[in-house]
Amino acid sequence: MHPQIERLDWGMMDYAQALALMRARHAQRVNGEVPDGIICVQHPPVFTLGRQGRRENVLLSDEELEAKGFGLHWVERVGDVTYHGPGQAVVYLVIDLRERGLSALGLIKAVAGAICDVVASYGLEARWDNDNPGVWVNGRKIAAVGMAIPRKVTLHGLALNVQPKLEHFDFIRACGLTAPNTSLAVELGHEVEMGGVFDRLYEALCRHLNGAGGD
Repeated sequence: MHPQIERLDWGMMDYAQALALMRARHAQRVNGEVPDGIICVQHPPVFTLGRQGRRENVLLSDEELEAKGFGLHWVERVGDVTYHGPGQAVVYLVIDLRERGLSALGLIKAVAGAICDVVASYGLEARWDNDNPGVWVNGRKIAAVGMAIPRKVTLHGLALNVQPKLEHFDFIRACGLTAPNTSLAVELGHEVEMGGVFDRLYEALCRHLNGAGGD
């Protein structure tokens, strides 16, 4: 029986502030001061570049980013560039893999399975694509996953498009790809309540992480 995963709701929070708090939580988890955590948050418009990130995949200059009000941050997760913004359900995981007997592959399978379950709960068929990492619906990307695992404790997590401004994705080559993005609202044809999406993500992640093995 795995211990309960604490849920933390941070609301709408500046990315730099959330990054600092997440890293602090990671340090506390490494030291055994806090339990595993799932963080639910939204951000003002921001682009993040991971370890494989290339600045040219952000199609705006620094001056244009500032003029449009976009942030830009280099972070330690895997992957290239991603966008976060209002209407996107961002979930960060601070999970001790050793305590749960999880490998990195098992972690990704659990997170991908949880996202697909949540999308399916809205009546949509979703799939994880290993060749083009992310969750896809009807050939369009609806969610991204990018994580780091320093000292066997996870950082960063997932972003599910609920009803963000999809035109903001036009300013990047997301993960180096040019494939179209979509959202729950676009696929369903109506607005979707953010709180309900976070509830479903938390429940699905707990279920998959507690049931996952160490593949």
